[in-house]
Amino acid sequence: MLEITSLKEEQIEDAAVLVSRRYARLREQLPLLPQRYTEIPVLASLLGNILPASEFGVAAFQGPRLVGFLTSWLMPSFRGKRSVYSPEWANGAEPGDSQRIYEEMYSRIAADWVAERYVAHYISLFPDDPEALRTWKWLGFGLVTIDALRGVDPIQGDFPQVQIRRAGMQDIEQVMELDAALWLHTRSSPDFLVQERKDRGYYEAWLQDPENVFWLADRSGEPAAFMSLGPANDDVCTIIVDEKTTSIYGAFTKEGVRGQGIATALLEHALKWAREAGYERCAVDFEPMNIIGARFWLRYFKPVCVSLFRQINEILTSK
Repeated sequence: MLEITSLKEEQIEDAAVLVSRRYARLREQLPLLPQRYTEIPVLASLLGNILPASEFGVAAFQGPRLVGFLTSWLMPSFRGKRSVYSPEWANGAEPGDSQRIYEEMYSRIAADWVAERYVAHYISLFPDDPEALRTWKWLGFGLVTIDALRGVDPIQGDFPQVQIRRAGMQDIEQVMELDAALWLHTRSSPDFLVQERKDRGYYEAWLQDPENVFWLADRSGEPAAFMSLGPANDDVCTIIVDEKTTSIYGAFTKEGVRGQGIATALLEHALKWAREAGYERCAVDFEPMNIIGARFWLRYFKPVCVSLFRQINEILTSK
């Protein structure tokens, strides 16, 4: 019989063991993932930080054995809603019975979340447990973000004749123009992503930071595409964060020159730079609703983390 209780501090190490085993299984398929997140002390430290701040957390027991747990960060205002977010290391269920475990844990903790008017529920999961992913979809969650990874090995093939150069301060107007085009693209159908516009100071800081690169691809003397990279992005899933990871922060190709291989040429150039800079892996995060972007990234990267979202009708929280 499955017993659901409150998650307690003394259960952190057992929870860390559960995540470590699941992550180790994922690394068997994707060995380039950082090894550090198999380490119990690393995971226990993460859980030790989230548990006191969470207020809510549940544990699932089969007899004396911990078989699942679920906790989250509480965000009083995220995209205009009282939200909760459970990172990929803040939840887990034993494979083989993950459907029942996740169902029972969410039924318990969701009642507490909604009682406190947390109506936007986010969770990140490892992608190698189809039963768990199916369970969360049946619970009303939809995909919102994919984190993907690849090595920095070269891409084989022929590339178009395009000049690729590193942008500097003299290119800031072109950089801002291309990034604004990306911003408009992600607001359009079917993505409908709402993000704040970056100010000029952001671009100035990026272009002057030696750890960041903003590659421009010129066609007929005009920038036709860009790809920006830097150290591992700490605003995405945790398991990609490592000193040997470089993240792609943005990429865009103008509509009139898509399908000509320019984005692939940019990626190949970026991977060459990453190898020379000492990186071992390259990460990217994208919205699955961004059809053009998703098709491109999934051609060269493998998902390592999927994030899902559910919106509860706020009428249920009215007094």
